[in-house]
Amino acid sequence: MKIILAGIILGMLLVFSNIHVSESYLQYNLLVTVKPQTTPIKDTDFPVIIGTVTDEASKPIEGAHVKITFAKEVVTTTTDQFGNFKYDSVLPILSGYYMINAVVTKDGYNTGLASSTLMVNAPPTITYSRAISGDPIVSGNYTVYLGKVTDWNLETTCFVKFGDQFKRFLKTCDLYNLAPADFQTDTSVIHSVAVFQHNGTDYRLFSVSDYFTALALNDTVQFRYIDNAWGNYTAPK
Repeated sequence: MKIILAGIILGMLLVFSNIHVSESYLQYNLLVTVKPQTTPIKDTDFPVIIGTVTDEASKPIEGAHVKITFAKEVVTTTTDQFGNFKYDSVLPILSGYYMINAVVTKDGYNTGLASSTLMVNAPPTITYSRAISGDPIVSGNYTVYLGKVTDWNLETTCFVKFGDQFKRFLKTCDLYNLAPADFQTDTSVIHSVAVFQHNGTDYRLFSVSDYFTALALNDTVQFRYIDNAWGNYTAPK
């Protein structure tokens, strides 16, 4: 009888031991949210992606590894003590709809997934006023355009529309006394600049007076003027 009882006790110990071991391999679920901080945004804005990671009891998960993909960007970050994560993109993106995907991993948990969409509005149509309208000046390997500053970001970055192009210039517009306040979203003030294109690939901004000065010159003198202006260009710091 004692032998039988000892066997039963030993068997129960083995069962409970197996249960304990199996529990050590249990994986818990992660609940993930991800979304753009603002949507829609302008194509000159910088997307900001935010999200949260919790367990099934709504407890924030700190230190989870988050992989975010959207547009052509793939970035990684981690959650803070409140289970939050955030990514500030450093580049504006073209207009359209973009899928945002987040993949979250942490030891002891199943992989968590979430997705949402970001909408980027198309740039407004820019109408050139008659007072500053003019065709591009082609002189040798230079093309000089009349351009309009359509937006200002972070006080040192401006966006310029010229011809059929729309480009971003860093630390440049401030050379011409263009105040950041002139480019708030609630103002219609639009300033003009001259855009020099060199060899079809390099672009620099100059005072709008350089366009009209070059326009008034004959071909030989015109090229010398444009080439000299390009050569004496001082890059903004």
